Amino acid sequence: MEVTFHCPSCRAALPVTVDITSTSIVCGGCGRTLDLTFTDGVTNDDEVDRCPLCEGRDFYIRKDFNPQLGLTIVIIGALISAGFYWFEMDLVAYGVLGVAALIDLVVYRRLGDITVCYRCHAEFRGVYRRTAAIFDLHVADELEPEYERQIGLR
Repeated sequence: MEVTFHCPSCRAALPVTVDITSTSIVCGGCGRTLDLTFTDGVTNDDEVDRCPLCEGRDFYIRKDFNPQLGLTIVIIGALISAGFYWFEMDLVAYGVLGVAALIDLVVYRRLGDITVCYRCHAEFRGVYRRTAAIFDLHVADELEPEYERQIGLR
């Protein structure tokens, strides 16, 4: 299993391959040491049952898709479409928008799912059994501030 942690101080992404020997990582951006506690489920790539960083047990599943990439595809399509619309080629303009949306959808569908921790936003990738539900805004609104208070950001 591969886990991407985010440094609480500088928000740098810290990818880690799970093994029994790693008990802490050092952020390359700010030098902060993060202690990790891997459960047997995470170590054996069976399931994500507890977050190694914040020790939370609340997770959600989302697509392993970079939202900035999707937004970029749609914006580029919209700009190209606007150019055709400017020259009164309405049908081509709408076609470009449709193709951009279709490309975005195809890329989104081809990607797999990842599990994300509500508190610290650690991302878990692998072939483990998915047990988490989809994102719930109410749960996120309760757990994110709790973690931020715990680490001293609030």
